[in-house]
Amino acid sequence: MALPFPIAIRPGDPVYEQIVYAVKKAVAQGLLRPGYRFPSVRGFSQDLGVNPNTVQKAFAALVDLGILEVHAGQGCFIAAHEPGAKGDGVKRLEPLLETLVVEAAGLGLGEADVRKALAAAWQRLKKE
Repeated sequence: MALPFPIAIRPGDPVYEQIVYAVKKAVAQGLLRPGYRFPSVRGFSQDLGVNPNTVQKAFAALVDLGILEVHAGQGCFIAAHEPGAKGDGVKRLEPLLETLVVEAAGLGLGEADVRKALAAAWQRLKKE
């Protein structure tokens, strides 16, 4: 079974983190929609050629993040987004945003530069 979204494992970052990121990106791009039945750990592992324990770790992280739901006896599914969770989402982004601002300032970039780069990144994500 072919995975319904692109993922290329590369050396450097932990494999399970790369899987989590790829799934999050596929959801953001609309490639994986709420209710989609996700591949099994075994199938995912075979498609990627990685250890099933690594895939299980990624699945557990995706469940913890609320991206995957486990339905007993049926498998894993992409979770529906809960309305009203935006405030929580923004709060979860705060550490990343602070890192972005610190790095941008270190490069001599201002708020307008960061906004422009963010808008461009958002557009690239939606076009991929």
